[in-house]
Amino acid sequence: MDSEVRIKRIVLKRMERCIVCHHHFQPDDITIISRESDMWTMLVECTDCHARNFVAAVLNDGDPEEAQMALRRLTERAMREVKEPTLAASFEGDPEPVPGGEPVNASDVLDMFEFLQEFDGDFRSLFDS
Repeated sequence: MDSEVRIKRIVLKRMERCIVCHHHFQPDDITIISRESDMWTMLVECTDCHARNFVAAVLNDGDPEEAQMALRRLTERAMREVKEPTLAASFEGDPEPVPGGEPVNASDVLDMFEFLQEFDGDFRSLFDS
């Protein structure tokens, strides 16, 4: 079995369905963006709702921190390239800023995604701690 098929199977084992619409992913839903000796970056796109996920596969002695940075760069680039109007743009005028708050950025979105990957849904224990 070649390495591309093997890595796609590993990704599908970890991300078997879309977190938005629960569509079961297939190997054809994965596009390899870059392939280096110690890290592959991939795009997993749902064929039903078109939700996109960037994935980094760290191989051999690859650096997980570098993989995380690569994912952040991909996410930030994708967000800049989006041409569709956002929900905020559909309102008249500029939205009111939250006092003392900072805008959400791509890093915040990635951090929340990583948190939700491990979150078991138990809000009671989350808020009790």
